[in-house]
Amino acid sequence: MNFFKITTCLLLLFTLISVNFAAEFLDDGQYVYCKLTNENLGEFGISGRSVSDTDNVYLVTGFSESANLPNNTYLDLSTDKYFPNVGNQGNIGSCTSWACSYYANSYLQAKIHNWDLKGNDSSKCLNPLWTYNKMNNGEIYLGANSEDTLKMLSRIGAVTYETMPENESYTFWGDEDDWLEAPQYRIKGFDFTLTSNTEVIKSWLNDGSIVIIAIPYADLRNCFENTSIISDHCQSHENATHAVVIAGYNDSMSKDNETGVFKVVNSEGPTWGPNGDGCYYMTYDAVSNLKDCYCARISGARYNTPDSKPELIGYVRFDPENKGTKDQNIIFGIGNESNISGYVDIFGSLYCNHNGGNGSMPDFIAIDLTDWKTEFDESLNATGKGYYFVNFSNGTETSVISEFGIIKYSSYPDVEEINTLNSYNCNKSVVFKFYSKTAPEIVNKSVNISDNKIQVSVTANDVEDDLWGVNVYFDGSNEYYSLNGTNETFNGSFDKSMFSYGEHYAVFEAFDGSGNANKSEMVAFEISAPSTPSKSTGNHYSSDLSDGINSGTIKRAVSNSNIVYGSEIDEGFALNLRENVENSENYELSGDTIIVGGPEANGFANKYDSEFGISITNDYPGENRGIIQVKTIEVRDGNFIKPYQVIYIAGSDRLGTQAALEYFKTLDELPKGPITIEWTENGPVLAE
Repeated sequence: MNFFKITTCLLLLFTLISVNFAAEFLDDGQYVYCKLTNENLGEFGISGRSVSDTDNVYLVTGFSESANLPNNTYLDLSTDKYFPNVGNQGNIGSCTSWACSYYANSYLQAKIHNWDLKGNDSSKCLNPLWTYNKMNNGEIYLGANSEDTLKMLSRIGAVTYETMPENESYTFWGDEDDWLEAPQYRIKGFDFTLTSNTEVIKSWLNDGSIVIIAIPYADLRNCFENTSIISDHCQSHENATHAVVIAGYNDSMSKDNETGVFKVVNSEGPTWGPNGDGCYYMTYDAVSNLKDCYCARISGARYNTPDSKPELIGYVRFDPENKGTKDQNIIFGIGNESNISGYVDIFGSLYCNHNGGNGSMPDFIAIDLTDWKTEFDESLNATGKGYYFVNFSNGTETSVISEFGIIKYSSYPDVEEINTLNSYNCNKSVVFKFYSKTAPEIVNKSVNISDNKIQVSVTANDVEDDLWGVNVYFDGSNEYYSLNGTNETFNGSFDKSMFSYGEHYAVFEAFDGSGNANKSEMVAFEISAPSTPSKSTGNHYSSDLSDGINSGTIKRAVSNSNIVYGSEIDEGFALNLRENVENSENYELSGDTIIVGGPEANGFANKYDSEFGISITNDYPGENRGIIQVKTIEVRDGNFIKPYQVIYIAGSDRLGTQAALEYFKTLDELPKGPITIEWTENGPVLAE
């Protein structure tokens, strides 16, 4: 496979000679190592680089004097069920992400969760494009080095193919589900050593670690004549430009008088290579003498048992019109302006200075902040506030944050949101905010009724001076209306027509920026029906009412309703209620309505038939039978929910509809539940 631009490997020069190091070396009984910091990098001849304190990068220089070194002569981790099937990076320059994420991290996570990546759990393999797409500057062939890729796995985690399916997009940054899964598969850090430390590499493999190296890409085309082994004698000794992984070793295999080989797994497909299995071998000498190269391993998983999970996630949503570009600095952290506990700088201290390019940000980003949960909780318990922040800056276009908050993350996909900030308070790129334990208090509340309006008013306050708003709920509905106001007083005005005649109640809810809310007790109010004048003084009913309706309640219902029909026969029945009726075609519910006829002929009836307790069919309620049903149906109109009274008069046949309609005209009150009417030789009667 030809690559126009091959990924680059980090080239580290270690001058581990007789130098008096100020860096502190540690001995864990197996290895001697040193944690790399910005202060000690220069002591090892590492220039032009920086590391974050949270990346946990270690240099392993050799073995402890007390190390227990096994006498194994052969090992092949690639045959384990935990090792992924050989993959194919295609024409995307993502070899380093395949090595670090797909092979090394997938193997690590599979052992923790007991996944069979060669069998039924193959979709649990980690998608290499999750990390690659964050560091390719939006280009298909631009590579990343192992150091930066491992840092990215430490900061933003990894995503399975199950959640982020395989595709050819090299710019996709993932959707909300991807960002919420990724923290679970973070690594805690990584170790590296010189490629000349053959016994350390073998020991890492014995520990169950996949080892990441880089080789000259041209050697994969020039060194396999009648052999599957690259020796030091035949390799080019050119700069290493292609990342692969070492998954095993064999002390007895040899080539060109070089004894001992490592098994190497490539990412160019399962049939690639001299043996047609996607793999090849390199002698110990060949690996040892790779030019200016190091090898690395993941030191462990951040969540290293099946039951350990992230616990605190910071997230943002972006204004759809102002998402900003992917080349920004992106920082999430815990703390406030004067006391920052810690933070994740996604692109900080990356050697290649790569990012996602100047394409548009995704809708949603989430970052694991569990490393500072203790500080967050201590602040919350001591002061009642837990502080957190986010910063998007210095890109081609700066993001505008529409929502920013903290999530308690117990087990993906089950997450519990404990904080959400409203968009109107976050129209900027740097936000400091706190989560508080204390909910606002509702001090006064009232509902006043005028001729055409329902006026509500609330006074509320918050001890943290963080009152964000007040909502009102009517009659137990889950729908709410946001009241207008500032500081402590909030008001709202609603059309009286939204409510039916009778008793109602309102519940007010005050909330703060930390997601705390406090609801009031119910406030009752009543909408009185207009009085009905006697016949001797005239009436206020519709002038086109048909004869035969005596009850004021039924007259009022017919007068206040639109009468809709479907067929010509049903139109004739509808005209027995009033003269002005409407065809149901294109009719939309915008007022009280009486439906005449069943769903087969009446399109409006067909739309709302399922809303009623009994559905009308040709078989039910049966021959010559009809049903009268009354229901309040709510319709959203902009920001308002409007309830309308709908009376449904229909039968299984035309005599059934006629029976129900004629009986409806004789009622004194609207029925509280469905009633079935039957047409007999004596006219309509209530069915038994």
